[in-house]
Amino acid sequence: MRLTPTEPQRPAPSADASLIPLINVVFLMLIFFMVVGQITAPDALAVDPPMSHQGLAGERDLVELVLDREGRIALDGRVIALPDLGPRLAARLDERKRRGASAAPAPASTVNLKADAAIEIGRLRALMRQLRTLGVARVQLEARQALR
Repeated sequence: MRLTPTEPQRPAPSADASLIPLINVVFLMLIFFMVVGQITAPDALAVDPPMSHQGLAGERDLVELVLDREGRIALDGRVIALPDLGPRLAARLDERKRRGASAAPAPASTVNLKADAAIEIGRLRALMRQLRTLGVARVQLEARQALR
């Protein structure tokens, strides 16, 4: 007598099939941390830029100066003394000219300035005068976008 099963036999689940949800979770976590993670390096000095209602974006490939509320200066992520600003900024601008920044939309002597909103105007003016004497043609003042 031969008995036929009423239900077709299913193959036994493999050990690899139970790893698929774990792999999915790991990839989702990887994507989450890539998106949420910090893309740019933090500023060398803690700065709270002023608010702006204009939505113009500045160029990103510029020499970057950071000025905090105490008047300390950071050039391209390194805190420097005010007397050292002239030679270091001149060297950085020369390097930018040599790399061929003339083909870029902004001139090679353009500086992106990120100043604290609480900085005294006298300190900001003194820095702007010094930048002008160093041959900086244009200064872009970085600001936070104000909510409308």
